[in-house]
Amino acid sequence: MLCKFANFFVEINPLYDYTKDMIKFFETDETPTSDVIKVGDKFTVDDYKKYISLHPEVPIYETEYVYLSFDFFEKILKYNAIMVHSSAIKYNDKCYLFSADSGVGKSTHTALWHKVYGDKVQIINDDKPIIRLENNELVVYGSPFAGGTMKFQNDSAVLGAIVFLERSENNSIEELSPQKAMRYLFKETMRRIGKNKMNDSLNMINAILENCKFYKLKCNMDKSSAILSHDTIVKED
Repeated sequence: MLCKFANFFVEINPLYDYTKDMIKFFETDETPTSDVIKVGDKFTVDDYKKYISLHPEVPIYETEYVYLSFDFFEKILKYNAIMVHSSAIKYNDKCYLFSADSGVGKSTHTALWHKVYGDKVQIINDDKPIIRLENNELVVYGSPFAGGTMKFQNDSAVLGAIVFLERSENNSIEELSPQKAMRYLFKETMRRIGKNKMNDSLNMINAILENCKFYKLKCNMDKSSAILSHDTIVKED
């Protein structure tokens, strides 16, 4: 199946309906005008079964989804693009990424933005949005790799800020220097990639560090946390 997202033409032919249901929203009949990225073309059912032998709690269809997302992640690095583990919203024509370890509440926080600000907020991708460096500008794109929530759009906007979340009873926010933000960004972007891809990954991380604002938000699950982050990152952006 030929798809198009993040201005990439992507050929992807999953075996299981779980991923098929996600990528169908990105299917295109356009004639490719650039390289076609072939995702998962070398994977077999046996590859998935080997993973499941170590993680029997993971269904084979989810295993395929994970394999395909990692394959895509690695193949886009050479095009000045990277996937960041985060929930990305579009607000006032800019994208804001909220990143945290699984279970901290990044999806919950972006849902609070939607409750407070309504249709002004759109979920671009709830797990693995793509950042591309285009014409010296960082642009965030949706992708079909959106975790279990399946919240995504084939949309894009210029990156406004990246916020790293930490669970807390009380809300507080601080701006981070690129030096302090570096360890958080590394954690949410680095994957097990070959040495030949490492330089591409580091170059993209450096571009984000040099061209983006970063914040650390300690937050609870109250609407006031969304208001605090909004009033800080949108006003200062």
